[in-house]
Amino acid sequence: MNPDRRTLLRLGAAFAAAGGFAGCATPDGGAIRGRAASEAESARVWRAGAGTPYAPESAATPGVCPLPGPHAKTRFPDPDKYKDTERVPGMCQLCSTVCGTIAHVKDGRVLKIDGNPKDPNSRGKLCARGQAGLNHQYHPERLLHPLRRVGPRGSGRWKRISWDEAYDELAARLNACRASDPTEFAFHQGRSRSKDTVAQFLDAFGTKTQLNHRGLCSAARRAANLTYLFESDWDLGDYENTKYILNFGSNMFEAHQGHVAGAQRIQQGRFENGAKLVTFDVRLSNTAGNSDEFFMPRPGTDGAIALAMGHVIVRDGLADEAWFRTWANVTLEEVWEHVLKDATPEWAEGMSTVPAADIERIAREFAAAAPRATTMCNRGSSAHVKGYYNDRAIVLLNGLVGSVGQPGGWCWMWTGGMDAKRFRLPPQPEKTKARSLLADPPEFALANTWNTMRVGEVVYWYLKQDRARIQVYMTYNLDSPLTWPETGVTRNVLLDEEKIGFHVCINPFYNETAHFADMVLPWSTYLERWELDARGAYNLKPYVNVRWPIGPALGEAKDLREILPELARRMGGDMAEQWFAQASQAEYMTEWSKDIPYDRERYANPLEFLRAEGAYEDPDQVPYYVPYLQPLTPAELEGSVTDPETGIVTKDGKGIGIVVDGIAVVGFKTPSRKFEVYSEFVARTGRNEDTSDLTALANSKGKNRASHHQGHEYEISPWPRFERAEEHLHLDEDQLIMTSFKWCVHNHGRTANLKWCAEIVHSNPAWLHPRTAARLGLKSGDWIEVTGYRSTTLDRAMPGLGLGDGPIAETLKLPIVVTKGVHPDAIAISNSLGHDEYTRVAQARRADELGQQSAGMEPVALRDEDWERNMWWEDRSGGDQAKWVRNTGNGWAQNRVLPIAPDYISGQQSFNSTVVRIRKLT
Repeated sequence: MNPDRRTLLRLGAAFAAAGGFAGCATPDGGAIRGRAASEAESARVWRAGAGTPYAPESAATPGVCPLPGPHAKTRFPDPDKYKDTERVPGMCQLCSTVCGTIAHVKDGRVLKIDGNPKDPNSRGKLCARGQAGLNHQYHPERLLHPLRRVGPRGSGRWKRISWDEAYDELAARLNACRASDPTEFAFHQGRSRSKDTVAQFLDAFGTKTQLNHRGLCSAARRAANLTYLFESDWDLGDYENTKYILNFGSNMFEAHQGHVAGAQRIQQGRFENGAKLVTFDVRLSNTAGNSDEFFMPRPGTDGAIALAMGHVIVRDGLADEAWFRTWANVTLEEVWEHVLKDATPEWAEGMSTVPAADIERIAREFAAAAPRATTMCNRGSSAHVKGYYNDRAIVLLNGLVGSVGQPGGWCWMWTGGMDAKRFRLPPQPEKTKARSLLADPPEFALANTWNTMRVGEVVYWYLKQDRARIQVYMTYNLDSPLTWPETGVTRNVLLDEEKIGFHVCINPFYNETAHFADMVLPWSTYLERWELDARGAYNLKPYVNVRWPIGPALGEAKDLREILPELARRMGGDMAEQWFAQASQAEYMTEWSKDIPYDRERYANPLEFLRAEGAYEDPDQVPYYVPYLQPLTPAELEGSVTDPETGIVTKDGKGIGIVVDGIAVVGFKTPSRKFEVYSEFVARTGRNEDTSDLTALANSKGKNRASHHQGHEYEISPWPRFERAEEHLHLDEDQLIMTSFKWCVHNHGRTANLKWCAEIVHSNPAWLHPRTAARLGLKSGDWIEVTGYRSTTLDRAMPGLGLGDGPIAETLKLPIVVTKGVHPDAIAISNSLGHDEYTRVAQARRADELGQQSAGMEPVALRDEDWERNMWWEDRSGGDQAKWVRNTGNGWAQNRVLPIAPDYISGQQSFNSTVVRIRKLT
């Protein structure tokens, strides 16, 4: 069972304040240094950081603060501990938020990681994961040397090899692949912040088979935003200036992308601006529990609630008619007739179980607060079969009340964070024109029509069906055998050498992906790497931050920015001569940052400025409010043509703006140059029709589907709408809808190895509502077997994909906790846990022997006295359910029973739509 609130607060505060009690020394880190420490120096580093064992009776147990009593720590943490430390700026990479950090380095050792107050996005704040970066950096089981498989794939039999051996074998295999079919080299990333280097290598190589996890993450939400805007796929509510936040399924306080930046602005808006936060979520998340009001809808019905609110706003004359008449591409009357007329609050109550009276009241409150009102949503609303429609319905509310782009309203940026036009990359290869079936599967209409989102969850299914083959598979920061849906399919494909000829895994740890590889390369941590980086900018202004190495990487670990250039040089030919001739990472970074303004009297160059400050935001840049009102300049208007009927301004056949009230302005970067409530583009794209006339008018994003998509046509509604999955309509007594979620101390699959985080959350029993539990004869602590079922809706839409609609092969056995914090129609199981590799911490094992993968680790560091003594949550039941003690063990892997379920519209994995059958175990 999960820790109670008091335990969470105590443990969270303890590790957030603690500073390096399980750390280890590194070489001094302040300037650009050599590439690697010697073997002897590496051993010294580990010994210096290991500390001395403490006696069993010692009161000074690391990480334990016994209060009150004679050993009470009255100076905790010691205020002198970080005195005179060198402070090295960087950016965390333990989740996608990439907060600015300061590493406190003393005598070559990182003592603590803090937030960087000069980061304009995270503003000095850092979550539990970031604080636990020391566990990541100095983990005893961190990989430091390359490994080569010596037994059957997946057998766990390894030997240590040199980098020269690794490079030479890889270069030979890649050259052979390039000579036969370059697209059969696949680069599969989990979370990558080195996109420039990856793109450089793949384009020079000639492959488009770059795979990611976007379809598992946020494809539907992004597609909904792009439908309205074209310019951006990511909304950034102006939360600190708002008066009302209507949240559908976002867990901003724990797991939303950019959550550290967003959460503090929400709280600032609430406590300084009087903003109200209303949350709709199938589960009582931390965000829901800290909201002003919280409602628990039936899974997947957020869109019905949003449309009903729109019904009230239009019916009662609460819409911003002037804004809508000017900036929407349809009239209020048309929206009422085609979308809202029948979406009454009573209808929505029947769909969602949220009372109609509350829907009416909240709709009026939202409209009254506008334009300082905004919606917020995420996977809770979008990670469903047809979740794209949910988010289109939600976004519509902002248009109805005129809060789009307004201060305090629903905003966005033209960039993901950094101004790539202003701070340009060094020269890159020409983009390859090669096609890849794995990167652009034809069944998914909107996945790659604006941005290249891809549909990662079908990669292994395609390989299983022999629709594609991979000669060389390079995985990077990926743990697909744990985090991909239907893990049995993933693992079986990874074992098959006919489907994947050679697999090289790049990771700092021996995780589940590494276990199924042929070669494992030790990747440096984010504290040892270079990058210019940024994340969705909540100040609505672009900024740039730096990831700066604290010193040479430990052992023989290397960054991708070292590995790929050296691999290209070993391959020879144009790869080496033309695109990977830069002498060093430092030179590349110096060139990349050369246009960043800096104080020439204080710093030698922009890179030195970033080293001192950590981040740059242009003080003269204005926030990206109402960008559609920006006037066109005389130079832009010269030679342009204005359509007398639509007012759209074109130049050389491409849209550049629109005339509104006699003034030529940029407008929205859509085909109508307005907020696209009605989208002819998505309707045509679904039917595989030509959209070039529309994308020319938008002149921002959008393209036709590729020719190999022919035969995969769908009717995608041009209007916002709501549709329930067919399989949700008639559930049996023992069937529920499974929802997934993340805890505040974990990301999807890369933090269970962090002992401070693992101590707080390491177990994930299933949540069941008391009414549901009573119906099924269950109580807290009982064990159940969960069977997942494929989607009938998706099978009807994509019969050629061959998924079917029956149960998947694997089942999951786990205990339950009975709580009112979940909807009666749902079962909630968190992800992130249930590792069978990825260090003994992730497996909740104190001191068991490691396998042959330890050849890639540092022998002097393979013990941690702290966790061997203090891992109170080790499961000692031996698999006997009757002997299991609650809140022990390493949890259960939910994705074992999560079917592959990509929505055909956007490719979004329907994480929260799975119908499961529950059976009580005796």
